Amino acid sequence: MPKETAETFIVHTDGKIWFHTGDIGVMEEDGVIRIVDREKDLIKLHGGEYVSLGKVETNRKQVPGIGACVVFVQSDKTHCVVIVSQPEKGWDSVGGRPSESDLVGRIASKMKELGLVCFEVPTKVSVDDTVWTPETGLVTASMKVQRNTLRHFYNSPGGHLEKMGYHFT
Repeated sequence: MPKETAETFIVHTDGKIWFHTGDIGVMEEDGVIRIVDREKDLIKLHGGEYVSLGKVETNRKQVPGIGACVVFVQSDKTHCVVIVSQPEKGWDSVGGRPSESDLVGRIASKMKELGLVCFEVPTKVSVDDTVWTPETGLVTASMKVQRNTLRHFYNSPGGHLEKMGYHFT
């Protein structure tokens, strides 16, 4: 498979050839590489289905009450979760601060209407009053989510991710 080989085994400017897995890693002090993210946003769930985080995040824009959000998935889970942040213009700009239970229902209804399958529909929602701005480093200058930064931000003990049954190591 010459084409796939050329796409995966990349020749760098120093002449060395490196195997690109699509994972993003961090080199630990002891020389171990810890995988912290995926270059692509497809995550395989426990049941073997693939969830596109970008697809879910893009479709959530049509759900009333959501200004900005980030979707998280773990491969040992059968569902995804979402954290919704306060819009830059405040909760009033989206009709008031939504309740988590109300958002779960609205998200499920809208996502099914848009043709997403059940494993692409977040089953848990956490609403946060933090406003994501480029200055906080949680989004880029073009307001795209910084998934690694947000995962680290919400991954603290007792934080939003833990409350939804998620914890990233």
